[in-house]
Amino acid sequence: MTRYTRIQRLPRLALAITLLGGAAAFGPMQAEAGPLLFGGATFAGGGERSEYVGVTGSWLPVPFVTQKLVVSDYHYSYGSNGTTVTVNGQSAEAALGVQKGWETGWAEATAGARYRYNRVSPEGADMRSDGGQWGLALTVLGQQEFAKRWAVNGIASYTFGPKAYWTRGRILYKVFGDAWAGAEVIKHGDPFYHATQGGLVLTGISLGQTAKLGFYAGVKKTVGVSRAFYGGLEITKAF
Repeated sequence: MTRYTRIQRLPRLALAITLLGGAAAFGPMQAEAGPLLFGGATFAGGGERSEYVGVTGSWLPVPFVTQKLVVSDYHYSYGSNGTTVTVNGQSAEAALGVQKGWETGWAEATAGARYRYNRVSPEGADMRSDGGQWGLALTVLGQQEFAKRWAVNGIASYTFGPKAYWTRGRILYKVFGDAWAGAEVIKHGDPFYHATQGGLVLTGISLGQTAKLGFYAGVKKTVGVSRAFYGGLEITKAF
């Protein structure tokens, strides 16, 4: 496979993980034939949080084909008809996709099965989000460098069944070594929950030859609740 720089590959997913438990983030590193272990956590006002861990790699002897496994745990809140609804849940996703890299960027598309189990409070506040549910998760993501030290990165994920979506765009500038700094905008939600957030990011900090660390922070606005600070970290390790 052509060697290229990955800047925040999500996932889902893809990506950092979202409060919907639907995405995983990938830090900047060189694409390798071996697997990539990734994980991270996000925290926000009102006790909202999410954690994820996963692995991705090309284990099949087929060019451009990649596989991904992700598990997550999350807690989030939103307003509905004057009531604050809270959701605690876990999710797991197994996906298969195609990936292509070139000298200044890369692109990837995956499709997979995702299962989530939510516990909604107060009871009966959101019957469509409560309990277990399977879904088909489709994700496209990519990155393109330009003007020597700049890059743009984007991801869009949609899960049929829960009708959940997660999108993120980043613009980054290479500040030192393999590290990039910049800004991000994220929108995510489902038929009952919608949130928009934006902030700053510093990612791709080298921890030895194969591990990368990143941080991000900003402001989040969820429908029905007040604006809140969010922040988190992401880490990857290649094998």
